Amino acid sequence: MQVGFISQLLWPRYGTFWKNLVAEIGATPQLATLEDPVLALDDPRVQAIPGLAFQLAAAQALALSGADYLIVPDLNPGEETARGSGQDLWIASFPDALRTTLHGLPPIVGVPASLHGDLEALAVRTLHTISDDPVTIRRSWERHRALATAPRYREPRWQRRSGETRTVGVVGQPWLLNDHVLELLSPGPSYHLIGQHQLEPTLLRREGDRVDPKLVGTDREVVGAARYFGRKGGIDEVWVVVDETSGADAALAARLERVLREAPTTKTLQHLADPETLIRALAEH
Repeated sequence: MQVGFISQLLWPRYGTFWKNLVAEIGATPQLATLEDPVLALDDPRVQAIPGLAFQLAAAQALALSGADYLIVPDLNPGEETARGSGQDLWIASFPDALRTTLHGLPPIVGVPASLHGDLEALAVRTLHTISDDPVTIRRSWERHRALATAPRYREPRWQRRSGETRTVGVVGQPWLLNDHVLELLSPGPSYHLIGQHQLEPTLLRREGDRVDPKLVGTDREVVGAARYFGRKGGIDEVWVVVDETSGADAALAARLERVLREAPTTKTLQHLADPETLIRALAEH
Protein backbone atom coordinates (compact mmCIF):
# COMPACT_ATOMS: atom_id res chain seq x y z
CA MET A 1 0.00 0.00 0.00
CA GLN A 2 1.28 3.47 -0.92
CA VAL A 3 0.37 6.59 1.07
CA GLY A 4 1.16 9.97 -0.46
CA PHE A 5 1.94 13.04 1.63
CA ILE A 6 1.41 16.68 0.70
CA SER A 7 4.60 18.22 2.05
CA GLN A 8 4.28 21.76 0.68
CA LEU A 9 2.33 23.27 3.60
CA LEU A 10 3.97 23.43 7.06
CA TRP A 11 5.51 19.97 6.69
CA PRO A 12 8.25 20.57 9.33
CA ARG A 13 5.57 21.08 11.99
CA TYR A 14 3.89 17.70 11.65
CA GLY A 15 5.06 15.60 8.71
CA THR A 16 7.82 13.32 10.00
CA PHE A 17 5.63 12.00 12.81
CA TRP A 18 2.82 10.94 10.46
CA LYS A 19 5.22 9.53 7.87
CA ASN A 20 6.82 7.32 10.54
CA LEU A 21 3.41 6.14 11.80
CA VAL A 22 2.34 5.13 8.30
CA ALA A 23 5.60 3.33 7.58
CA GLU A 24 5.27 1.38 10.86
CA ILE A 25 1.98 -0.20 9.77
CA GLY A 26 3.64 -1.53 6.60
CA ALA A 27 2.58 1.15 4.11
CA THR A 28 5.05 2.92 1.84
CA PRO A 29 5.15 6.72 2.32
CA GLN A 30 5.45 8.71 -0.89
CA LEU A 31 6.50 12.34 -1.25
CA ALA A 32 6.57 14.21 -4.51
CA THR A 33 9.99 15.26 -5.76
CA LEU A 34 10.61 18.90 -6.55
CA GLU A 35 10.25 18.17 -10.26
CA ASP A 36 7.03 16.12 -10.00
CA PRO A 37 4.54 18.93 -9.36
CA VAL A 38 6.07 21.38 -11.85
CA LEU A 39 4.36 19.68 -14.79
CA ALA A 40 1.03 19.68 -12.95
CA LEU A 41 1.24 23.46 -12.50
CA ASP A 42 0.03 23.78 -16.09
CA ASP A 43 -3.30 22.13 -15.18
CA PRO A 44 -6.04 24.82 -15.47
CA ARG A 45 -7.59 23.64 -12.20
CA VAL A 46 -4.29 24.26 -10.43
CA GLN A 47 -3.73 27.64 -12.07
CA ALA A 48 -7.12 28.82 -10.78
CA ILE A 49 -6.14 28.20 -7.14
CA PRO A 50 -5.26 31.38 -5.18
CA GLY A 51 -1.69 31.38 -3.90
CA LEU A 52 1.48 29.80 -5.28
CA ALA A 53 2.02 27.63 -2.18
CA PHE A 54 -1.45 26.13 -2.60
CA GLN A 55 -0.94 25.64 -6.33
CA LEU A 56 2.22 23.69 -5.53
CA ALA A 57 0.40 21.65 -2.89
CA ALA A 58 -2.39 20.79 -5.34
CA ALA A 59 0.19 19.95 -7.99
CA GLN A 60 1.81 17.57 -5.50
CA ALA A 61 -1.57 15.91 -5.02
CA LEU A 62 -1.87 15.34 -8.77
CA ALA A 63 1.68 13.99 -8.89
CA LEU A 64 0.75 11.50 -6.14
CA SER A 65 -2.57 10.46 -7.66
CA GLY A 66 -1.35 6.88 -8.05
CA ALA A 67 -1.16 6.38 -4.27
CA ASP A 68 -3.84 4.48 -2.35
CA TYR A 69 -4.37 7.35 0.11
CA LEU A 70 -3.30 10.97 0.46
CA ILE A 71 -2.50 12.46 3.86
CA VAL A 72 -2.84 16.22 3.72
CA PRO A 73 -2.54 19.01 6.32
CA ASP A 74 -5.51 20.78 7.85
CA LEU A 75 -4.09 24.25 8.50
CA ASN A 76 -6.86 25.44 10.82
CA PRO A 77 -8.60 22.34 12.18
CA GLY A 78 -11.81 22.80 14.12
CA GLU A 79 -12.02 26.54 13.41
CA GLU A 80 -15.05 28.06 11.77
CA THR A 81 -14.99 31.77 11.06
CA ALA A 82 -15.87 34.05 8.18
CA ARG A 83 -13.25 36.60 9.23
CA GLY A 84 -10.03 37.23 7.34
CA SER A 85 -8.53 34.22 5.65
CA GLY A 86 -11.31 32.07 7.06
CA GLN A 87 -13.23 33.10 3.92
CA ASP A 88 -10.67 31.28 1.75
CA LEU A 89 -11.53 27.57 1.68
CA TRP A 90 -7.93 26.63 0.88
CA ILE A 91 -6.83 28.17 4.16
CA ALA A 92 -9.93 27.36 6.22
CA SER A 93 -10.12 23.69 5.15
CA PHE A 94 -7.40 22.59 2.76
CA PRO A 95 -8.54 18.91 2.64
CA ASP A 96 -12.07 19.93 1.62
CA ALA A 97 -10.79 22.39 -0.98
CA LEU A 98 -8.62 19.67 -2.48
CA ARG A 99 -11.53 17.19 -2.63
CA THR A 100 -13.88 19.62 -4.35
CA THR A 101 -11.34 21.02 -6.82
CA LEU A 102 -9.36 18.01 -7.99
CA HIS A 103 -11.66 15.07 -8.69
CA GLY A 104 -10.21 11.61 -9.13
CA LEU A 105 -7.62 11.82 -6.37
CA PRO A 106 -7.12 8.93 -3.93
CA PRO A 107 -9.09 9.10 -0.65
CA ILE A 108 -7.93 12.20 1.23
CA VAL A 109 -7.12 11.92 4.93
CA GLY A 110 -6.72 15.27 6.70
CA VAL A 111 -4.48 15.64 9.75
CA PRO A 112 -3.70 18.77 11.80
CA ALA A 113 -0.64 20.68 10.61
CA SER A 114 0.71 20.70 14.17
CA LEU A 115 1.48 18.26 16.95
CA HIS A 116 -0.25 19.92 19.89
CA GLY A 117 -2.61 18.30 22.34
CA ASP A 118 -3.39 14.63 22.93
CA LEU A 119 -2.85 12.92 19.58
CA GLU A 120 -3.38 9.29 20.56
CA ALA A 121 -7.06 9.01 19.64
CA LEU A 122 -6.53 10.96 16.42
CA ALA A 123 -3.51 8.89 15.41
CA VAL A 124 -5.26 5.56 16.02
CA ARG A 125 -8.43 6.70 14.26
CA THR A 126 -6.44 7.98 11.27
CA LEU A 127 -4.44 4.78 10.92
CA HIS A 128 -7.68 2.77 11.02
CA THR A 129 -8.76 4.52 7.82
CA ILE A 130 -5.85 2.91 5.94
CA SER A 131 -5.38 -0.35 7.85
CA ASP A 132 -7.65 -2.95 9.45
CA ASP A 133 -4.94 -4.41 11.72
CA PRO A 134 -5.50 -3.06 15.25
CA VAL A 135 -2.38 -4.78 16.62
CA THR A 136 -0.10 -3.12 14.07
CA ILE A 137 -1.80 0.23 14.60
CA ARG A 138 -1.35 0.07 18.37
CA ARG A 139 2.30 -0.94 17.94
CA SER A 140 2.88 1.97 15.55
CA TRP A 141 1.51 4.45 18.07
CA GLU A 142 3.48 3.00 20.98
CA ARG A 143 6.73 3.14 19.02
CA HIS A 144 6.31 6.71 17.84
CA ARG A 145 4.29 8.41 20.57
CA ALA A 146 7.44 10.10 21.89
CA LEU A 147 7.64 12.00 18.60
CA ALA A 148 4.09 13.36 18.98
CA THR A 149 5.34 16.71 20.23
CA ALA A 150 5.67 20.01 18.44
CA PRO A 151 9.22 20.93 17.34
CA ARG A 152 11.15 23.26 19.62
CA TYR A 153 12.16 26.68 18.40
CA ARG A 154 15.47 28.21 19.35
CA GLU A 155 15.51 31.90 20.18
CA PRO A 156 16.58 33.78 17.04
CA ARG A 157 19.62 36.02 17.02
CA TRP A 158 18.42 39.47 17.98
CA GLN A 159 21.79 41.25 18.20
CA ARG A 160 23.32 42.74 15.11
CA ARG A 161 26.67 41.56 13.90
CA SER A 162 29.44 43.83 12.72
CA GLY A 163 28.36 45.60 9.54
CA GLU A 164 24.63 45.11 10.14
CA THR A 165 22.91 48.46 10.56
CA ARG A 166 19.22 47.65 10.31
CA THR A 167 17.10 44.90 11.88
CA VAL A 168 13.87 43.85 10.16
CA GLY A 169 11.09 41.59 11.43
CA VAL A 170 9.55 39.63 8.54
CA VAL A 171 5.98 38.32 8.78
CA GLY A 172 3.59 36.56 6.43
CA GLN A 173 1.43 33.50 6.06
CA PRO A 174 3.46 30.67 7.64
CA TRP A 175 3.59 28.65 4.41
CA LEU A 176 5.40 31.56 2.71
CA LEU A 177 8.32 31.95 5.10
CA ASN A 178 11.47 29.90 5.57
CA ASP A 179 15.21 30.54 5.52
CA HIS A 180 15.35 30.35 1.71
CA VAL A 181 12.69 33.06 1.29
CA LEU A 182 14.51 35.20 3.85
CA GLU A 183 17.65 34.95 1.71
CA LEU A 184 15.71 36.16 -1.33
CA LEU A 185 14.35 39.07 0.71
CA SER A 186 17.67 40.30 2.03
CA PRO A 187 18.82 43.54 0.35
CA GLY A 188 22.40 43.01 1.50
CA PRO A 189 24.76 42.34 4.42
CA SER A 190 23.81 45.54 6.24
CA TYR A 191 20.32 44.11 6.95
CA HIS A 192 19.61 41.61 9.72
CA LEU A 193 16.34 39.82 8.93
CA ILE A 194 14.43 37.87 11.59
CA GLY A 195 11.61 35.74 10.23
CA GLN A 196 8.30 34.88 11.82
CA HIS A 197 9.10 31.21 11.10
CA GLN A 198 11.93 31.39 13.66
CA LEU A 199 9.46 32.06 16.49
CA GLU A 200 7.20 29.65 18.39
CA PRO A 201 3.80 29.59 16.60
CA THR A 202 1.76 29.14 19.79
CA LEU A 203 3.46 32.20 21.30
CA LEU A 204 2.53 34.22 18.22
CA ARG A 205 -1.06 32.99 18.26
CA ARG A 206 -1.43 34.11 21.86
CA GLU A 207 -0.18 37.53 20.77
CA GLY A 208 -2.72 37.48 17.95
CA ASP A 209 -5.51 36.60 20.38
CA ARG A 210 -4.99 40.00 22.00
CA VAL A 211 -5.76 41.68 18.68
CA ASP A 212 -8.62 39.54 17.33
CA PRO A 213 -9.29 36.07 18.80
CA LYS A 214 -11.93 35.40 16.13
CA LEU A 215 -9.40 35.14 13.32
CA VAL A 216 -8.32 31.69 12.16
CA GLY A 217 -5.17 30.42 13.82
CA THR A 218 -2.82 31.06 10.90
CA ASP A 219 -4.03 34.68 10.64
CA ARG A 220 -3.57 35.11 14.40
CA GLU A 221 -0.04 33.82 13.95
CA VAL A 222 0.78 36.55 11.43
CA VAL A 223 -0.95 39.31 13.38
CA GLY A 224 0.75 38.11 16.55
CA ALA A 225 4.17 38.15 14.88
CA ALA A 226 3.62 41.71 13.69
CA ARG A 227 2.53 42.78 17.17
CA TYR A 228 5.49 41.01 18.75
CA PHE A 229 8.02 42.59 16.39
CA GLY A 230 6.30 45.96 16.77
CA ARG A 231 6.92 46.07 20.49
CA LYS A 232 10.28 44.29 20.48
CA GLY A 233 13.25 46.51 21.15
CA GLY A 234 15.82 46.66 18.38
CA ILE A 235 13.43 46.03 15.49
CA ASP A 236 13.70 48.96 13.08
CA GLU A 237 10.86 48.00 10.77
CA VAL A 238 8.46 45.21 9.85
CA TRP A 239 8.05 43.69 6.40
CA VAL A 240 5.07 41.57 5.35
CA VAL A 241 5.44 39.02 2.54
CA VAL A 242 2.35 38.55 0.37
CA ASP A 243 1.45 36.43 -2.62
CA GLU A 244 0.01 38.69 -5.31
CA THR A 245 -2.40 35.95 -6.42
CA SER A 246 -3.98 35.67 -2.96
CA GLY A 247 -6.76 38.05 -1.96
CA ALA A 248 -6.50 36.72 1.60
CA ASP A 249 -2.88 37.88 1.75
CA ALA A 250 -3.80 41.37 0.61
CA ALA A 251 -6.53 41.66 3.24
CA LEU A 252 -4.17 40.40 5.94
CA ALA A 253 -1.50 42.95 4.98
CA ALA A 254 -4.10 45.71 5.23
CA ARG A 255 -5.06 44.48 8.70
CA LEU A 256 -1.45 44.72 9.84
CA GLU A 257 -1.47 48.44 9.09
CA ARG A 258 -3.95 48.79 11.96
CA VAL A 259 -1.86 46.64 14.28
CA LEU A 260 1.45 48.49 13.95
CA ARG A 261 2.19 52.11 14.75
CA GLU A 262 4.10 52.35 11.49
CA ALA A 263 2.66 50.57 8.47
CA PRO A 264 4.71 47.53 7.41
CA THR A 265 6.56 47.45 4.11
CA THR A 266 4.89 45.00 1.73
CA LYS A 267 7.13 42.59 -0.15
CA THR A 268 5.44 40.69 -2.98
CA LEU A 269 6.57 37.09 -3.33
CA GLN A 270 6.48 37.17 -7.12
CA HIS A 271 8.86 40.15 -7.19
CA LEU A 272 11.59 38.35 -5.24
CA ALA A 273 12.77 35.91 -7.92
CA ASP A 274 11.89 34.02 -11.08
CA PRO A 275 9.19 31.30 -10.82
CA GLU A 276 11.64 28.38 -10.71
CA THR A 277 13.64 29.96 -7.88
CA LEU A 278 10.44 30.69 -5.97
CA ILE A 279 9.26 27.09 -6.28
CA ARG A 280 12.57 25.87 -4.90
CA ALA A 281 12.47 28.42 -2.08
CA LEU A 282 8.96 27.41 -1.02
CA ALA A 283 9.65 23.68 -1.09
CA GLU A 284 9.29 22.24 2.43
CA HIS A 285 11.29 19.02 2.06
